[in-house]
This record gives sequence, C-alpha cells and structure tokens, in this order.
Amino acid sequence: MKTTLKDIADHTGYSISTVSRVLNKSSRISEKTKTEVLNAARKLDYKGIVQSTISRQTSLTKVALITDFHEGQFYASFFYGVLQSVKEEGPRISLLNVNNPKKEIVPFIKQVIQDGYFDGIILFIPELDHDDYKSIQKVLPADYPILSNALIDNPILTTITFDGYSGGYQAAAHFESLNLHKLGIIKGPKNKAESRFRYNGYRDYILTNSNMDLLWEFEGDFQYHSGVNAFNDLLKSGIELDGVFISNDLMATGFIDSAMDQGYSIPEDLAVIGYDDLPMCVQTKPAISSVNTDFTRLGLYSIRELENQLHDHSEPRGKLSLIPVELKPRSSSVPAGADAVV
Repeated sequence: MKTTLKDIADHTGYSISTVSRVLNKSSRISEKTKTEVLNAARKLDYKGIVQSTISRQTSLTKVALITDFHEGQFYASFFYGVLQSVKEEGPRISLLNVNNPKKEIVPFIKQVIQDGYFDGIILFIPELDHDDYKSIQKVLPADYPILSNALIDNPILTTITFDGYSGGYQAAAHFESLNLHKLGIIKGPKNKAESRFRYNGYRDYILTNSNMDLLWEFEGDFQYHSGVNAFNDLLKSGIELDGVFISNDLMATGFIDSAMDQGYSIPEDLAVIGYDDLPMCVQTKPAISSVNTDFTRLGLYSIRELENQLHDHSEPRGKLSLIPVELKPRSSSVPAGADAVV
C-alpha cells in the first residue's frame, strides 16, 4: 500500500500540514521536526523522499563503506587506506558489513538510503556480478552518490579501481630486465575481471617479446593454500621456470614457503613477484617483490568522485577510472647486490 502524508503524521505525531511543510522544504520548521519527519518518511518508504533530501544536500559529510569483510591483511590495508585519505579533512567513513551479499545487498543498500544518515556509498564486494549490480541500480535514486571499488566487465555503477593490466605488464617487464625468459603465472579466479586484467597485461607483454615464453599457468583463488597447491603443481609438471608472477601476495607467500621447504633458493632458482604490496611483503624473508596498489589514493579518488556526483547530477553511471600501480622490486626477484626497495 502506498505511504501517505497521514501515515507519516500518525507515525510521528505531527499534523499532516507540518509533514507537508517539511517535505516541501519550508524554512519555518525546526531541525528536530525535519529530522523526525524525514526519518519517518524514509522508514515508511514514502516515494520521492530520497530525491527530495538529496537535492538539498550541499556537502559530503558521512560515507558508508559497504563490504563483505574477510580476515587478512588485504582488507585491513584497504580500510586503512580509505580512512587515511580523509585523515586531515573530509567526510566521516563508516564501515558496514554484509554477511551474505549475493542475497542481502539489494535490501541492505535500500535500507541505508532510506535511513538517510549517509550522503553517499562506496561499495567494495568483489563477488558481485553484472546481474547483482543491475538489481542494485533498480533501487537507487537517480542522483544518489554511489560507486564501486570492485571491477566487473562493463561496469554498471561508476567504478574506481587499480590498473591491473598495467600491474601484470610491469611484472613481465621486470622479468625481462633481469634476463628471465621462461615464465609462469598463478592467476586469480577466472570469473573475476580483475584476475583477467592482471593476466592479460602479463601475457601481452610476453607475447610481444620473442625471447620470452609463458610456459606454465595455474588458477588460484587468492588464498594462501592456492600458492601451496600451485607450487606442488609446478613441481609435478617438471617444467623449469625462471620467474613466476603471482596475482596476489597471499598466494605468493604460500608459493614461496612451499618452494623454500623443497630446497629452492628464491630468487636464484626461481624469481617471484606478487600483487598488492601488503605489509607482509617486507615482513618475510625473502622480502616479496610486488605491484603496489595505493589504497590511500584509491580512497581519495573515490571521495572526490562522490563529491562530484553530489554536485553534478548529470554525470552518467558506469564510468571506469583506473588508479596507476607501480612494481616494487625486492629480494624475491632481485639478485643479491642488485637494486631493490624495502
């Protein structure tokens, strides 16, 4: 049943005329009354309320960072980077967790918007796919500031993420600079666009250099055990490699641990490059060469984009922006005595 002004009046205890003045943005209403009426209107799903309140919002003060939290250094580094991006000034960032995003994300986002507390949303749930985003789009007011930090093919929401293609490309270029030619890769899940971007950059560099060969591939799931399983697969294959690009640092750690347990010397027997440049990369021996993803920069660009959406409602959704990445060479790929970073 459609919510009416009388429903809001009954819920709040105010008169219908007072409710009407609030919704029509009368300046002769106290802030307390406005807040109570608007909150009730959102709770009761009064049509047009979100459009009304967003149109009078002039600054970004509170942002919801919605994710499906997982234990580990990646999420800790991601959250810390976003918080650092607004350390000096900017909106307050609140972390909101969704336990079962494939099932719950649409009603969850709808409720966040109806509650009216947040001025915009940053969404980071890598497991969502194209259909999930289409469902999210259906519950969004036309001018509500929202973006995603997780890449999908043909983005529906404005997306800001890292340039994974460049990361893979730089990894292969680094191996070439070290005169390493027999190469392998541990990929991420093939259904993830980010995995394919990293793989394609790495493969394309190798394909355009006649003295380099991609001899071995393994598909992992971004977890430590995938690195262990990948090394065992390489060992069983009998393929001899000079270097391996591994699509995240957690898998790289599992791979290196397994290789060293089997008596391999890293990088003398096998050079390794990871991706994300998490703190673990400088906490292990050897220190792991990795593609640095600047989470603070990602957060800063994301906040700026939400502010742009807040003030320019003509901006179309579906825009894709890529944050540059940079390889940090360390002792897992750089021989002793050569230049590396810490």
